Amino acid sequence: MTDSIFILGDDGVLTSVSNTQLQELLAGYVDLLPGAQVDRDSPRRWQLVRREAGIPNQEGGGAWWPVDHLLVGQDAVPTFVEVKRASDTRARREVVAPMLDYAANGSAFWQLGQLRGWFEGDDPQAATGHLVSWLDSAGEDPEEVAAQFWDAAGANLREGKVRLVFVADEIPASLQRLVEFLNEQMPRVEVLAVEIRQCRAAGSKSGALVSRVVGQTSRAQATKQRPAPSVRRAARWTAEEVLEQIGQTGEEAAAVASVVHGWAQQHPHVEISGGTGVSYPSILMSADSGREQSRYRGVLALYASPPREVPGLEIRIKRMCRTPPYRTAGLRARLVADLQGLGIPRLDTEDALTDKRPNIPPGQLTDGRAERLLALVDQWIDDIRAHAAEPEPADKD
Repeated sequence: MTDSIFILGDDGVLTSVSNTQLQELLAGYVDLLPGAQVDRDSPRRWQLVRREAGIPNQEGGGAWWPVDHLLVGQDAVPTFVEVKRASDTRARREVVAPMLDYAANGSAFWQLGQLRGWFEGDDPQAATGHLVSWLDSAGEDPEEVAAQFWDAAGANLREGKVRLVFVADEIPASLQRLVEFLNEQMPRVEVLAVEIRQCRAAGSKSGALVSRVVGQTSRAQATKQRPAPSVRRAARWTAEEVLEQIGQTGEEAAAVASVVHGWAQQHPHVEISGGTGVSYPSILMSADSGREQSRYRGVLALYASPPREVPGLEIRIKRMCRTPPYRTAGLRARLVADLQGLGIPRLDTEDALTDKRPNIPPGQLTDGRAERLLALVDQWIDDIRAHAAEPEPADKD
């Protein structure tokens, strides 16, 4: 019998774990990736973002490749995980090139907010609460904690700071050499292999799964041992700082940002707050819903951008559609139709807008589109305030 992974059923029959079963085990128990072996000083902890996460191969493209598991660590580093059996010859060398494709194209073409959207799924409130607890940030504003964390994850993704993990029941020497070489030569990318083996005493019906990290040579660890950048900024960004950075990208972006900021400043029921994300300076515009609980609802956010990227206006359509009276199918459909009637290309190409937080480039908000969008938000604010006394069920839809 080979030293591999097996499952012993209640009937006493021993069956080998298939690639699919190995993926399911990892999806259900992400701690099979031994975080203490990845970083002994600050053991990595994981959250599953999505299984079979689709990766486009061009801007605005559909899913071209699926990575087995997309995780994120508490350091906000996106982690690509590919699972193979040792008996699969692709576990030796052929999995390496596709994994590099996943990282390169995911970093380039996933939309800002894509990871958060996947993680939150149909219940953003519960997902945010879980994230806050996992980050040991109880007592802080949940939306702010979540926004900072996912902003940091997005920044890491754009900057190519990712983690690539190959998982198999046995890591062949050829793959180990490749992983060690890549890990030493790629200072911004952590490349690891994890071997998960089954151990069982003779005649026992129970066993243990033993994980071992491969690829962390002393040379690679020395290359990567540097202080991790802070997820949060010590002081909140001011509107002036954000507008100045957006203005550096061009007059068109500056004009759009000025229109949006001016609207928020003058609106009697909108509050402006600065973000604390390090890489993406931002201001959030939250509407006063008139409710006693969760009074302010973030609806728009202006983001500046790192060099070579485009700033944007994030529209939190998911939040809009989950605030009464817009929980009803009819009003959601009307809101989506009105948004898609603005002539903004980014909104026209998105499916399932009610579950999205699209980020609109300034060039798509010229010729009066920004003003028409803000008029729609005005109507939304009037509607939610008029229904402030209406019960608000938990997000289960």
